Amino acid sequence: MNTSLYISRRLALNEKKTFSGFIIRIAIMAVTLSIAIMIIGSSITRGYQEVIQHKFYDCWGHIHVTNFLADPSNINNGETFEYDSSLVRNMQHVSGVKSVSAYTMQSAIIKTSTEIEGVLLKGVSKNNGENTDKKYLLEGSSIVYNDSNYSSDLLISKNTATKLKLKTGSNAILYFMSNSANQPKARKIRIAGIYQTGLEEYDNNIAICDASLINHINQKSAGSIHGYEIYVTDKNDRSLIEKTLFDTYVKPPLQTYLIDKRFENIFSWLNMMKMNERIILFIMLIIAIINMVTALLILVLERTQMVGILKSLGMPNFNIQKVFIYSSMYILCMGMMAGTLLGTGLCLLQQKFGFLHLDEQIYYVKTVPVLLDAMNILTINCIAFFICSILLIIPSMIVKTISPTNALKFN
Repeated sequence: MNTSLYISRRLALNEKKTFSGFIIRIAIMAVTLSIAIMIIGSSITRGYQEVIQHKFYDCWGHIHVTNFLADPSNINNGETFEYDSSLVRNMQHVSGVKSVSAYTMQSAIIKTSTEIEGVLLKGVSKNNGENTDKKYLLEGSSIVYNDSNYSSDLLISKNTATKLKLKTGSNAILYFMSNSANQPKARKIRIAGIYQTGLEEYDNNIAICDASLINHINQKSAGSIHGYEIYVTDKNDRSLIEKTLFDTYVKPPLQTYLIDKRFENIFSWLNMMKMNERIILFIMLIIAIINMVTALLILVLERTQMVGILKSLGMPNFNIQKVFIYSSMYILCMGMMAGTLLGTGLCLLQQKFGFLHLDEQIYYVKTVPVLLDAMNILTINCIAFFICSILLIIPSMIVKTISPTNALKFN
């Protein structure tokens, strides 16, 4: 029998009415809350990053192929080039590429009988591989394309519809400004649908139309585009795929850009959230350590007479230390298991019912997003257990300073 392990189990589990028993319960609660908060904080941070990134990828793809841009963040780039079907086929055959879609951009003004609003038109074709507009469509339907002519259908955001007091099926006038023309060009359009992504900049500025409408207005060929949107199967492979496309198929003056580069401010902000996650984990870990060290010291001091008896019976100092270290590990494990159940349970409830809400105009999402990852939960528990276990060795060394003679004087 392992004597140290047996005694430690009795100490950890059978302390009921003593002061150390009260401290043990406090320590278990502190570890429980610390682990739960670490799991919840990490899951919310990762969930928020995942949801916002996913929305940007839905709206813009993972990789863009455009003419070289001095400023990659300039979405409304005026330079166009011709659609290359052979290049598209080659890019689609690259491992990890899900789809390739062409797009065009054009600034315009939407005018109703009483309101006026500037928008940035994003022209797509019926061959658009993702049809992401359907995912965020609140009312109406997608654009109905016309093989012989351009479609007059337009998708606008809920924000734009509210400002212009438009509904699905309503008509409006699109005005296009041109440097080469003295008068703006006007076209009558129909509001086919209203969407909402939750991305403020996208919803406030972007309207989706038939790419043929933009080319018709600019008197460009049907194959004139501003770029390709490339969607990948696994977002973690996007950098490798972007490099493969650039090295193998994309030739000057075309250039590949990760969407992270085109919206660098947003993605930098999302990456900074990792620092918040680390701060939460660090603070909660410190709280758990302080409580565990306090509990261990009280256990040792309250059991001074027991230490004296064990020493007088010839038990080595290190074996007596192990008694208290094992007791602390029991307490730590109980708190970690309870904290894992509590943190995971609350995260699952949020995933299921979404009872914590956010202002979508500020945070881009309606409810607090949660991303539960078994490996992340396991990592949090392993790091907490390892660090606490190592640091508990230090306060346990007080055992060495206890004299058997002095300890046995107390009754």
